[in-house]
Amino acid sequence: MAPAQKTGYAAICIIREQPRPTFGKCHAPSINGCSLISVPDRRMQERIRRLVTAPSTWELFLMHGSYSTVGVNARQETSPLHWLSTEERSIPPELEELGLREGRPAGAGATICFVSLGTVHSVSTAVAVRRVLGPDDYLIGVADPATGETRAENILQAGFDDVLLLGRPGDVALCVARARAALARRLQMRREQAHVALERDYLQACIDSLPTPIFFKNAEGIYVGCNKAFEGFIGLPAEKVIGSSVYDVAPEDLARRYQQADDALLARGGEQAYECEVRYADGSLHHVAFHKAAIASEDGRLRGIAGAMLDITDRKNLEGRLIDAAERDPLTNAYNRRKFFEIATEAIDLARREGRPVSVAVVDLDRFKSINDQFGHAEGDRVLCATAALLESAAGEGITVARAGGEEFYVLFPGLALMRAAEIAEAMRRQVSDAGFVPAFDETTGTLSIGVAELDPLRGTLWDALTEADEALYRAKRSGRNRICIAMRQSGYASAG
Repeated sequence: MAPAQKTGYAAICIIREQPRPTFGKCHAPSINGCSLISVPDRRMQERIRRLVTAPSTWELFLMHGSYSTVGVNARQETSPLHWLSTEERSIPPELEELGLREGRPAGAGATICFVSLGTVHSVSTAVAVRRVLGPDDYLIGVADPATGETRAENILQAGFDDVLLLGRPGDVALCVARARAALARRLQMRREQAHVALERDYLQACIDSLPTPIFFKNAEGIYVGCNKAFEGFIGLPAEKVIGSSVYDVAPEDLARRYQQADDALLARGGEQAYECEVRYADGSLHHVAFHKAAIASEDGRLRGIAGAMLDITDRKNLEGRLIDAAERDPLTNAYNRRKFFEIATEAIDLARREGRPVSVAVVDLDRFKSINDQFGHAEGDRVLCATAALLESAAGEGITVARAGGEEFYVLFPGLALMRAAEIAEAMRRQVSDAGFVPAFDETTGTLSIGVAELDPLRGTLWDALTEADEALYRAKRSGRNRICIAMRQSGYASAG
């Protein structure tokens, strides 16, 4: 390949806002302590001489057409020289003595570059220089009216930051001033962006350290942020959550519920709190308390929602256990006497409003004392628990079974007249008898005697009905046990079994 001519190279002068170093020997003319290499354009040399008046470090790049550049890195005495090329071109022979290295060093920082356009198309020149220098450098296209493109708008559209037309000496200082101001603004913007990024990273680290799932949505219902706990809840990384709607990350039934709550909050603003059961990514069901707040701008416009999810599963389980302890018999797990009266009172009030019947039954385990005496209290407890479980199983939906105390149970039949309640009571008696909880004893030990009564819908009370049923129960026992007896208002009592 024939040696390239120096006159074929155009000058790129890079000004750096750094303290000027002390230079060693260099085969090049010296300009105010800086090295200048083979600038063929005398007018450009004079302009560069005027530029290098402040304590700064600069580099000289030589560009051949739109293909290659060579740089003299003069930032410090021991800095090597570098050869940059947009194509596979070797270093020209006349530049090899400089000891150039191929490639541009990293961390060069932002620079001010004067690029002589000459006859080269400005677009290809800008692309080549940008590819070599990067997006942060400030490019000034130097156009010669006698040889090249001089329309400023074309040069700027090509990718240059500014334009310098040769033949206007005063424009050089203006270009440098504009460039320095632009780089100062860029530096300030970078600092502000870095500060914002640092604050954002700090806040993200803060919410990531919290065990509570936290999320943010914009006014369109799109996730714009979340923490690690929310990623674990939803089963997706943040990059897949952000930019998605709730319909993209949650089952449709839950997504619809969440969206309705969000719409209501955005419609009225303020805060929102509610509880619901949700399914986590691992398939487990949890009770969750949602706490949300609408995010408003300074002018009052709603910008989105911030939300936190508190897992209250343990609390709900504890509440359930406390409720059970207050409402259920600890031995049989049937409702206790107090809960029975609470349920019965509500059922009677409803039945009277709707004109519906209510019946009750009193159930007693036959010869239970004999079971305790013969087999011990542990066996008696087992028989009680088995009897309660069978009564609840036979009762069916809507019928309440409660332990009244000892071996006695109450049964509430809301909405059922006397004879229908008696049929169900008879089925209970028969199932317990067939189960034979105490097979080693006589046939009426461990069986049931039951009294059934219907509440007088006009004048009767719950206690009145229970008293009638209790009297019917003892009539059943006197009649031989293991049977039911129905309290009939007009004709007294009727037995079955």
